Amino acid sequence: MNVKRLSILLIIGLLGLSIYSCDTIFGTKGDSITDNIFEEGRQDPTLIVDEIGYAALLPFWDDFDQPTDVFVGYDELVYVTDAEGLHVLDTAGRKYLTVPLRGAVAVTQDRLLNVYVAARIDTVITPVDPDIVWDLAAVYKIKNANGAGPLEFSDVLVHTTPQLDASRSTTSSQRFRLDRNRPDNDELVEITGLAVLANNDVYVTRRGPRNLTGQAVAQDNTVLVLTQELDSNGNPTGRMRNTTQIRALNPNLPSVLSGIDITDISTFIGPPQRDNLSGDLGFLITQGNFIERDIAFRVLWVDAVNTPDGLEFRSNPSLLARDTSRAESFLYDEFKFKNPSGIAYSADERAHIFVVDSVTDSLYMFQSNGIEGVNPPPGSNVEKAINVSFGGTGAGPREFNNPSGVAYFRRTVYVADTGNNRISRFRLNTDFE
Repeated sequence: MNVKRLSILLIIGLLGLSIYSCDTIFGTKGDSITDNIFEEGRQDPTLIVDEIGYAALLPFWDDFDQPTDVFVGYDELVYVTDAEGLHVLDTAGRKYLTVPLRGAVAVTQDRLLNVYVAARIDTVITPVDPDIVWDLAAVYKIKNANGAGPLEFSDVLVHTTPQLDASRSTTSSQRFRLDRNRPDNDELVEITGLAVLANNDVYVTRRGPRNLTGQAVAQDNTVLVLTQELDSNGNPTGRMRNTTQIRALNPNLPSVLSGIDITDISTFIGPPQRDNLSGDLGFLITQGNFIERDIAFRVLWVDAVNTPDGLEFRSNPSLLARDTSRAESFLYDEFKFKNPSGIAYSADERAHIFVVDSVTDSLYMFQSNGIEGVNPPPGSNVEKAINVSFGGTGAGPREFNNPSGVAYFRRTVYVADTGNNRISRFRLNTDFE
């Protein structure tokens, strides 16, 4: 063998060893770990079009049983509720914890990294009937769901108790609807949405059949405010208690300040963690389910205003002023939604509002001024906002089947696509540039 040939073989061998070593240490482009690392930037190449719009990030996450909600936490983990309970994933979609919770429908996390889940609980109320197991709505507060320590249920707030609804402070008010022959039986009440404020208070949306106003006991269709409970020394106990029922929302008559069959709620803060967060106590809610009812505005922006008489919740009238010179469609277009089932606010410099509708099977995007779509890019000859909402019934990359939850984190939109048993993810195609 001549020297030249030997040198060539030696070089080839060294290159092979180098490639093998790099693959061993760093992984290859073909292995599952690397795929997951790069997955955040992957997209469906068939969806890259000249027009601005949302592109699917593939593959979608499909190891779920009818997912009902999704939230990306302040710890930058992804929390999903489905028929099994609560799932905890990393941002590559790898599931590492499941917490069984029957009837889990909503999830959020506070800035102390406690996770809150709306689900159901089986409970016996002995003074009412020791032989009946009641199926009631509940909010579970979970500590260390992110693996920071032993998993702990630090609180469970059950419907009918004053901890979840302080207006039911008497024994009679807690028990009089625990009767399965009543059309307003407490088992028919649902917790539908959860959202956190900057001070770690929690908004809880509730719906149900009893909606009498002017009563000592709050109507079922309302927003409850949960606050950290303090001991006698002023230290947090880890438990929550209801301090307010927001009764400004009319539970029966549709308006720009109503709360009819509330399906979800979002506040104006969100992950990631920041040194300065908005102290705004306002919120966004969705009204749904009764699709046969004439409800002109099913997505509402509710302002919290400090007055000499205390905090008042009022409608946001500016959204009714739809400037058609700037856009073709708006959040407050009448009868725009059929059954908005989930809502999220981007809480970044974009201040976008995302809504999913389980009847139109669509994802809608709005600016905080109510305009639907994004502003045209600089230098464009387009004069109005570009509508980037999309959807349709099906299992395609830009289709949905009964979506029920939506979240936003670092320019990525997550959708709990219930009927397709998956979490879909999307990014505006201009964000790939």
